Amino acid sequence: MSGAVTETAAPSARVPWWRHLAHGVVLVVVLVVAGVVAHTAPTDAGWQAAIPVSGQLGERVVGRNIAATVDEVRVAERVVASNGWAGETTGVWVVVDATVESVVDDFGALLGTAQLRVGDVVYSASDRPDLGTLAGDSLATGIPTSGPLMFEVPRAVLQSEEAAHATVQLAINSDPRADSMIEVPIDLTALELQSSIETAEPGWANP
Repeated sequence: MSGAVTETAAPSARVPWWRHLAHGVVLVVVLVVAGVVAHTAPTDAGWQAAIPVSGQLGERVVGRNIAATVDEVRVAERVVASNGWAGETTGVWVVVDATVESVVDDFGALLGTAQLRVGDVVYSASDRPDLGTLAGDSLATGIPTSGPLMFEVPRAVLQSEEAAHATVQLAINSDPRADSMIEVPIDLTALELQSSIETAEPGWANP
């Protein structure tokens, strides 16, 4: 009677220590990269925010489809527009004389965003002067239009710390998300408060 043959199992191959180390390093790298991407990826608000294009007072600033120059800024207790409209207020008027035009396409192009930012507060240009203001005006490509923008703000704003770092913001249409926003810093505290200002009629800018 023949004896049973016993099969001896082959010894399992040992995984080299350096492979464990390599796998660990790869895992750490993947986690770090994922963390960086999550931290730096734009939020929904970031994707939809306007794209600031900064310039200085008197400088022509060009965005995607808007070019603008903030020519002068004045402050007064009362303002009289070219069409006879008179603005009375318990606050003050910040009058911004600007020149604007579209750049590549003027179909439906409007100065829909005209804002004065002081700190975290944004003031929109008044539309009460009607035809006496650039606010909401149609823009033409290569044909600049000049005129005033009137912002009614509380009198106390002029003495605030933020007033020294105010910003005029101009953009095509009323929803400038993901489009150019012209931004020009101004120091409201450096301006002399006048009793009354008469503004010029909006129209084609002098060449």
